[in-house]
Amino acid sequence: MLNLNEILTESYCTAIRKHFENSLVSEKGGFSAGGREFELYSRLEQYHNEKKKVMNEWAETAVEQLNGMTPSVLINGMEKFSDVFDLFLYMAEHADDDIPPIVIQKLKSFKNEAISALADLAASHLESDPDMLFIAAVSALGEFELTDAVFPLIDLAYKVNDRNAAMDFIEEALRNAGTCVIEPLLEILEGKEIGTVEEMLLYVLASAGSNCRDDRIYRLLRQAFRTMEDKMPAVICLNVYGDGRAIPMLRGYLERNRQIEKNLFFEILGTIEKLGGRTDDFSRLF
Repeated sequence: MLNLNEILTESYCTAIRKHFENSLVSEKGGFSAGGREFELYSRLEQYHNEKKKVMNEWAETAVEQLNGMTPSVLINGMEKFSDVFDLFLYMAEHADDDIPPIVIQKLKSFKNEAISALADLAASHLESDPDMLFIAAVSALGEFELTDAVFPLIDLAYKVNDRNAAMDFIEEALRNAGTCVIEPLLEILEGKEIGTVEEMLLYVLASAGSNCRDDRIYRLLRQAFRTMEDKMPAVICLNVYGDGRAIPMLRGYLERNRQIEKNLFFEILGTIEKLGGRTDDFSRLF
C-alpha cells in the first residue's frame, strides 16, 4: 500500500505529465536561426508559466487515494517539521519535476529549523557532482526569499568555490531569492578582493540591485571595475545594474586604453550605449 508521500508525489507527477504530454511538439522548419532561438525562449517561458499553473491546480484538486482530500489541505495540515521535510526529501528523489510551491512554503513556515536542515542537506552532498538532493536544497533556500536563508547559500558558494556545476545552482538560488540578498551580499563583499566566488556574488548583487538601487551597490561595482585586473566581470555587472553614472568612467577607460582586448572593448561599448551614453567616437577603433 502506498504511503502518503508516495501518493502525493505520484499524483503530482501524473498531473504534470498529463498536462504536457502533447504540448511541447518541436517545430524544426520555418524559422531562421534567430527565429528558432526566439521560439525556444518563448516556449520555455510558456512552459514555466504553465507549470506553475499546473502545480497550483494539483494542490487544489481532490485525490481519490486520499479519500477525496486535496494536497493543499493535507500539506498545510502537517504540524511536525519532520513530516514536511520527509515529504520534501521523497519528492526531491522521486518527482519528475521541481518541488511544488506548496511544499516549499510549508517548509518555510518552520523558518530557522527548515533553513538549518536544508543547509545541512546541501553541505552533506558537496563531495560529488550536484545531485537531486543538493539541487532541491539550494533551490528551496532561494525560494524562501529570506535574508536568513541567503547566508547559508553564500557559505555553500565558498565551500564549492570553483566547482562550476554546483556554483551555477547556488547562483540561480541566490538570484531567485530577490532583493533580500542585497544586505548580506553588501556585508560579505565590502572590502573583499574579488575572486571567483566574489565575481558570482557581485553579479547577483548587480541583478538584484537593478530593481532596488542603492548607492552602496554602485560604489562596490565602481570599485570592482577600478581594481580588478580582468575588467570583464565588472563591466557585465555595471551593464546589468544599469546606472548611468558609470558612463564617464567607462568612456574614460576607453580613452586611456586604446590597445585593449576586442571582446572587452565591445562589452564596454555596448554597456555605454545601454546606459545612454555616446560611443560614435570609439566606433572605428576596431
